[in-house]
Amino acid sequence: MIRKARILPACALLLAALSSQRLPAQDLKRPEEQLAAIYALKVQLEIEQKRLDDDLQRHGEVARKREEARGRLRRLYEDLDAMVEGRADSDPDQIEAREAEVAVVEQLVEALTESAREIRSSIRVAHDRIALLQDRMGRLRRTLPSDNESLTGSWDVSYLPSGDKGAFTLRQSGTLLAGEYSLEGGWRGSLQGTIVNGKVLLHRIDSKLGHSQDLEGTLSPEGRTIKGTWQNFILSGGQPATGNWVAQKKERAES
Repeated sequence: MIRKARILPACALLLAALSSQRLPAQDLKRPEEQLAAIYALKVQLEIEQKRLDDDLQRHGEVARKREEARGRLRRLYEDLDAMVEGRADSDPDQIEAREAEVAVVEQLVEALTESAREIRSSIRVAHDRIALLQDRMGRLRRTLPSDNESLTGSWDVSYLPSGDKGAFTLRQSGTLLAGEYSLEGGWRGSLQGTIVNGKVLLHRIDSKLGHSQDLEGTLSPEGRTIKGTWQNFILSGGQPATGNWVAQKKERAES
């Protein structure tokens, strides 16, 4: 796991870069600094995505209420027109009361319409920020030194001290790692991470719990074994917070 001492300076640098529209890659020389910057951008990207998801949900709710109010207003107008034209029994007080009700619902429709407009503006800004963050992450990743793509394949994994076992399927592209995992007990999900100079960092994204664990490790010189430590972010049922792990690459089946 990237240590906070490395992440905090990178976060400050990234915030300054975001405000000045400059890419910080030129100021980050060491791979660990670049990885810390990528991690900080990834955290900000997750925040922006959460904001976008919230705005989309809010817009859906406001749009539903707006259409309900429009339907109510349409019915009020139909009733009012019938009263005024003599197609429905009414007196001046009833007409005046219906006029007042129409005015209230008109204001509600106007307020909901304006609220939806503001949320759409926020959604556009979120999309722009997400695109900017994704672009900068991609440009930073391209500055990382490349490693031989030796991690691609299937790995038998053992956790200590629990003794749990499972399998990782990894795909390496330069310094970037992606894949899936399955562990005893029915745990499944995806993996994201990096490898730089033989140092492996994996983020375990559980299909139900989300980002649940980080794994650090060192790839053996022959590229067949990874040994390292793990840290849990979701603690329940008396599970330990940290431990060790070992991954052994499976032999590729002969075709």
